[in-house]
Amino acid sequence: MSNQHWRIEELKHHSKDISWLDASEASQAYTLVGLYDSKSHLGLNAQTVDSIERLELDEGISTATDWLRLRISGIQELVVVFGEDDCFRCSGNFFVENWSDIFVPARDDAMAYSPESSIILFYCHENEFELGQRIVFD
Repeated sequence: MSNQHWRIEELKHHSKDISWLDASEASQAYTLVGLYDSKSHLGLNAQTVDSIERLELDEGISTATDWLRLRISGIQELVVVFGEDDCFRCSGNFFVENWSDIFVPARDDAMAYSPESSIILFYCHENEFELGQRIVFD
């Protein structure tokens, strides 16, 4: 990334576990998740995402971590997309174990997907997750 985004500074304590995408890769990731983002509500698009599951985080961080652990393979790569210029790669295991630190400080909506499988995830700043399978997946 040519101009360092504020989120890089916010998450620098995870720098050994995450790899920030360059401008071209970030733009591609942002465009990709846009295909699966609902245009009518906060969450995933039921027209392009199948088997959508929803979790409200009222139960606490450990319950959400357990929920994610059952759905995300620890060995797969994930791409986390906050916006068109702040996206990073990480392992599924890192994501599951650190999601609350990744998302809570930013207080933003975000999406994550795996380039290795059809999984897609939406995190809402109102403490909700949606997870599903991309219908069209290359």
